[in-house]
Amino acid sequence: MHSTVTRATILWFVLAAVAGAAAVFLHLFRSAFGGGSNALVLAIAAYSATALAIVSVYRGVMTAAAEQDRARRNAEREREVAERLARWEGLRPRDR
Repeated sequence: MHSTVTRATILWFVLAAVAGAAAVFLHLFRSAFGGGSNALVLAIAAYSATALAIVSVYRGVMTAAAEQDRARRNAEREREVAERLARWEGLRPRDR
């Protein structure tokens, strides 16, 4: 059995987690609770980090889905080869 999780999937989700944490920090820093900053650059950075987190989660899910599809195709191919080999060995006279 092959693993369907590769470094690419893990990296996308780690990037999403880091960007999400940064977005939370920036949004809290902008809020009245965190300091009430009205700086435009801070708002742009907060929403950009949010967008990066969203895109990273999307890419991570799409990468994981592609890997699972590839693993399923490989498993089907291996099963087909094993069935052909079993039929071929069943037709061959056994050496004793």
